[in-house]
Amino acid sequence: MVRIKGQVQAYQWGGQEFIPELLGTINENLQPQAEYWLGAHPSARALTLADRIPIDDLLSTRGAPPLQFLLKILDVNDMLSIQAHPNKSQAKEGFARENALGIALDAKYRNYKDASDKPELMLALSEFWLLHGFRQAEEIAELLAGHDCLAPLVECIQEQGLADAFAFALDFAAKEVQTMQHALAGDLYETKTSFAKDTPEFWVQRWLQNNPHVKNGILTLFFLNLVKLEPGMAVYQPAGLLHAYLEGQNVELMANSDNVLRAGLTPKHIDVNELLRTCTIAPSHPQDFVINPQMLANGEIRFITPFTDFELAELCPAPGGNTTWRSTTPEILFCYEGSATLSTGGSHRLDLKRGESLLLLPGADVAMHAGTSGARCFKARNLP
Repeated sequence: MVRIKGQVQAYQWGGQEFIPELLGTINENLQPQAEYWLGAHPSARALTLADRIPIDDLLSTRGAPPLQFLLKILDVNDMLSIQAHPNKSQAKEGFARENALGIALDAKYRNYKDASDKPELMLALSEFWLLHGFRQAEEIAELLAGHDCLAPLVECIQEQGLADAFAFALDFAAKEVQTMQHALAGDLYETKTSFAKDTPEFWVQRWLQNNPHVKNGILTLFFLNLVKLEPGMAVYQPAGLLHAYLEGQNVELMANSDNVLRAGLTPKHIDVNELLRTCTIAPSHPQDFVINPQMLANGEIRFITPFTDFELAELCPAPGGNTTWRSTTPEILFCYEGSATLSTGGSHRLDLKRGESLLLLPGADVAMHAGTSGARCFKARNLP
């Protein structure tokens, strides 16, 4: 067991309080703190607490396999970009192509930061709102028809189908699309009408209130399923599935990648052609991606997905209770609530409290004893 410390990412959509409070730090400059990364991605490696060694270097020197995941805590205060992630072959091809073109890894217009796919799952820590996959075409047409200014999109989806209509909505250079975006923004930004939170109009209105000069992408909100998760619910996103986080806090676990292709609602780089080439444009049902957790005999709750590289689990022993397991692959443990004492036999013991984390090397028999207030910890691990 090795104590580690992750890195905070100060993306503009993050909140100012949740992550600092969780980590026990002070946000002196009131910077947005959007994500807390625990992993070995080159953009923000976690370090050992004692001697500040990158954890991938530590795993290598101990003869352990590299991490196949990146664990994050997110605070979504403002809406994220609508996005999808490439599959493994698309990521390898795209990464090699952009390298051959001489595009710097930190270039703002680069799509592929690495050669990995990025399947991901998330567990809601609060009420959480997100967009997840495409609605049925008939439902999209009905929503669009509620605004006279969007008649060209209604006609397109009815006559040409979902894929052509979505590509049309993303043709930001087209005068007709610019006219629709401007008219819709005028209707929703200037109106005094309030909308229910389970409508796309509510989120278009919120986006425009916070980002009045960024209209590219607002039409796409009518195309996507709007989902509300209660705390403790989990859902996964495979490669190619369009999605966006809208509001709330969550735990996110994904492949060790930072590849993102965006469809709008962002001042960042948007590559529509690459997105359309890699995105799955077909209706889906969000309930098909909700994870039904499995309770093990030791009290561990596992969130099983089709992904073969990594797995998320939750450990919630009652006050004074114990949970035991054997670490067969590298694992990262993050304490979200309460406190616990961990031991791996003999005299090797570590106390873990809220906001702290540690790396477990393979081959240890681990016992976690909860403190007087209980404990809630999240465990990410490689799958063999």
